[in-house]
Amino acid sequence: MQTAHFECLQTVRLECESRNGCTEICRGADGTRWVRLSIRPQDWQREVLGVLDESIPIRLENGVLELLLHCYEGIPLREWVHEREPTLGQRRDACLSLLEQQVEAQKKLPPSLTVLSAHAENLVIENTSMRLQYLPELRNWGPDIGEPQAVCAIAAVIDKVLTPKSGQWSFKQIPEELQLLRRRQKEQDYTNWGQLQRDVAAIPDDFPRTKPVFRSYILRARNWLSRYGSYILRLLAAALLAAALLSLLSVYLQWKDQSGPVWQGMPQIGDQDMRSEEGGP
Repeated sequence: MQTAHFECLQTVRLECESRNGCTEICRGADGTRWVRLSIRPQDWQREVLGVLDESIPIRLENGVLELLLHCYEGIPLREWVHEREPTLGQRRDACLSLLEQQVEAQKKLPPSLTVLSAHAENLVIENTSMRLQYLPELRNWGPDIGEPQAVCAIAAVIDKVLTPKSGQWSFKQIPEELQLLRRRQKEQDYTNWGQLQRDVAAIPDDFPRTKPVFRSYILRARNWLSRYGSYILRLLAAALLAAALLSLLSVYLQWKDQSGPVWQGMPQIGDQDMRSEEGGP
């Protein structure tokens, strides 16, 4: 059972604890970091022992099954996205490396550990490789967790890696390939790793710059302008000329109405109206 690996382990951090067991980050005497899982339910212990690879250190003490998993080095997903600003293609390639890890892990670990660990916060990236840190929420364990559930759980994590946040990549559209992956993931349609790998591999290198519907409108408008542009310019020129003539005519009529003798005479002096005497003898 390779119980020697459990000697001199020092707990660095307790990740979670429940009646089903606990998850801890530990450090060995040589500085190597491990994830130590302590599993209490006997049904789960039998499930784990039925598929667990012989290379994984385990021990059974006081009815509790303990196993040690590698603690992967790297930076968290959030930090990777913030600092590196990866393109869609780089995110896709990282997700493909994550799927390679999962295909290999299915021969060594039960699907339940993948399902309970499948959170974006448990992803770490080293260089261009992405790994799932096995830090399962043991309290959520239940029987009959199989490969389809594990594939769908990883698909949900990949969806978060590939999908841009709100407000990011303005005027861009989520590609149809990513829409397909998201739809299958939400409908729990994935049943095996090969299906998910094909969908992830089909993701393009980048998001389209403009939506197809906008592009078609732009092309139609450009074709229409190239066809009728000269007529439109002539109509605009005629309209401007007519507006100019009307403006000149309005100014002329206003000037004509205001024209006349500047001196209108003195109609009244004191209390005498001079206009009444203009026609007199």
